[in-house]
Amino acid sequence: MTTHFPLALPELQAKRTALVAEARKLRGTDGKFADDAAREAFDSTMTEIETLDGQIKEAEAAEKTRAANPPAPSAPSAPSVEEERKRAADVEHARITGIQEATRIAGLPAEFGAQLVQERKPLDEARAAILAEMARIQTPEVNRHIDVGTDERDKFLRGAVNWLLHKGGSVDLVARAAKSKAADYDPGEFRGMTLVDLGKMTLERAGRKVRGLSKMDAIAQAFTLRAATQSTSDFAVLLENVMHKVLQAAYAVTPDSWRAWCNQSTVSDFRAHNRYRMGSIGALDALTQNGEYKHKAISDAEKGSITASTKGNIIAVTRQAIVNDDLSAFTRLLTMLGRAAALSVEADAYALLQQNAGLGPTMSDNKPVFDAAHNNLGAGSALSAAGLDADAAVMAAQTDPSGNEILDLQPAVLLVPRGLRGQSQVINDSQYDPDTVANKAQMKPNVVRGLFRDVIGSPRLTDLTRRYLFADPSLSPVFEVAFLEGQTEPVLETKDGWDTDGAEMRVRHDYGVAAVDFRGAVTNAGK
Repeated sequence: MTTHFPLALPELQAKRTALVAEARKLRGTDGKFADDAAREAFDSTMTEIETLDGQIKEAEAAEKTRAANPPAPSAPSAPSVEEERKRAADVEHARITGIQEATRIAGLPAEFGAQLVQERKPLDEARAAILAEMARIQTPEVNRHIDVGTDERDKFLRGAVNWLLHKGGSVDLVARAAKSKAADYDPGEFRGMTLVDLGKMTLERAGRKVRGLSKMDAIAQAFTLRAATQSTSDFAVLLENVMHKVLQAAYAVTPDSWRAWCNQSTVSDFRAHNRYRMGSIGALDALTQNGEYKHKAISDAEKGSITASTKGNIIAVTRQAIVNDDLSAFTRLLTMLGRAAALSVEADAYALLQQNAGLGPTMSDNKPVFDAAHNNLGAGSALSAAGLDADAAVMAAQTDPSGNEILDLQPAVLLVPRGLRGQSQVINDSQYDPDTVANKAQMKPNVVRGLFRDVIGSPRLTDLTRRYLFADPSLSPVFEVAFLEGQTEPVLETKDGWDTDGAEMRVRHDYGVAAVDFRGAVTNAGK
C-alpha cells in the first residue's frame, strides 16, 4: 500500500523550517512570551511541528520504498494530440502551483516565486533555489532539537551573580572593566536576598527540602550539593562567578606601564622557550673579474630564552562568613588579589630591568643588556633635547647580529624616574627647544619634538637620573612578558574546602619575564 502526502518532502521540510522560525519569534529572544495568546500560538505551532516531523519521516520512508521498488514499465501507447496538449498543460500547471506553494510555505516574497516561474525553472530546481534562498536569509534549522530559550540554570546564575555584585559593592568596578553601565547588571527578583537565601534556593531548585534547616546546615548542604550534570554545586559556582568577575575587573583596571616597553607573547608550557635573532646577508657583492659569483657567509643566529612560572594564593570562603552575609569581605579580598596579579607582572618587569645597577639582566654572552659591547649606552648627559637626540642616534646605529645591516631603529618609548616625567613631557611636546630661555627666544626648533609615542615616569625606577629609550617592542623587543597558552589574566579555581569548612578559591597567574635582545633599547646614566 502506497502512502500519499499532500506535500512533497521538500515542501514539508520548508514548512517545518518556517514554523520553527515562527516559534522562535513567539518565544522572544529573552525566552518569555508577550502574552497568553503568544503562548497558545507557540503551543499550537509546536504541535504542528511534531505532526510535520511524523509526516517527514513517513515521506522519507516512502521515497526509499519507491526507489527500491520502481514500477514495472508498461507498454507505451501513442497519445493523441489532444491528450499530449492536456498533459503538457497539466505539467505546466503543476510546476507553477508547486513553485507558488513552496514559496508561500518558505515565507519568501511572491516575486521570488514569480521570477522562478518566468525563468521556466523545473519544479525540482525551483525548490532547490527556494531552499537556498531560505538558507541565505535566515539560520537554517536542520536538527530536530528546538532551542527557543535560555537555560533556566543560566538565568538563575546570571540574576544571582548580578545581585551579589551589587551587594558586595563591586558592580561599578565590574562595569568599568567591561566598559558597560551598572544598570546593565539588573538583579531582578534576587534583589534583597541574603547569601543564606541563595543557598537555600539552590537546594530547592535541586529538589531538596529546606524547611527546618538551620543556616549553618543549609549552607553546608548548598556547598556540597552536586547538580545533575555538574561537578561543582550551583552555590559554589555562583560564588566563583562573582569572585571571578571581581578578580578580572580589578586586574583589568589596575594601571601598569610594562606593556609600553615590553613585548607580550605566549608560551605553551613551563619549559624554556628560545627566541632567535637572525643576521642578514647585507648588500650584494660584485662579480669577480672572471664573472664568478661570490659565496656569502650566513652568521649563526643569536639565542635568548623565556620561561613561564606560576604565582598565586588560596583564599577560603567559610560557612561562618556566608551565614554572616559578609560578601563585601570576599570581594575586597578578590579586588586586592586582582590588583596583586597585575602588579606582580609590573614589579617583575621593573625588577629585571634594574638588575646590575640598572643595566638589566645578564644575557647569554655574559654581559648585561646595556653594555658598551652592545653599543647601547648613551654618553652621560642631563635630560635635554640634545641629549635625547644623541641617545636616539646611538639606537639608530645598531646593526643586526651579523653586523651586515644598520637597523636604523627609532625610539618610541621614553622611560624615566617619576621625578623627571614632567620635564620629559615638556621636551617631547615643545615646538621650540626648551633647554634654555635663549633657545625659546630664538625660536630654535625642537629636534626631538614628538619623538616618543609614550613618556612614562615610574616610581619603580630607583636610579633618579637614569633614563631608557625603547624602540616599539612589537618591532624590536628587548624585554618580553610571556603568558602560558595566551592566558593574560589571572585564573580563579574553586574546590570544596577540606581544611576549611566551606570552599577554597585559588588564584594563579602563569607568566614569565625575560630579556631577549639588546638592540632595541638605549640607556643613559644622566647627570
